[in-house]
Amino acid sequence: MMGSRGYKGGDECDAFSRQSQRILLWKRGEVSAIKRRYWKRTRKTVHNDVSHTGIAAIASGPEAL
Repeated sequence: MMGSRGYKGGDECDAFSRQSQRILLWKRGEVSAIKRRYWKRTRKTVHNDVSHTGIAAIASGPEAL
């Protein structure tokens, strides 16, 4: 499952890796900020995919059409 993540850089890979978290020293809140950026980008991508394919209208029911 870990191989399915699309990282934008080494920092994201290190922030999600438990081994790297033990080795590297991070500033307070830095790991949380990196993870927040990653998940925000992932949600934005999924939202764009759903809105462009029209699945949102189908999933919400016939009243949306």
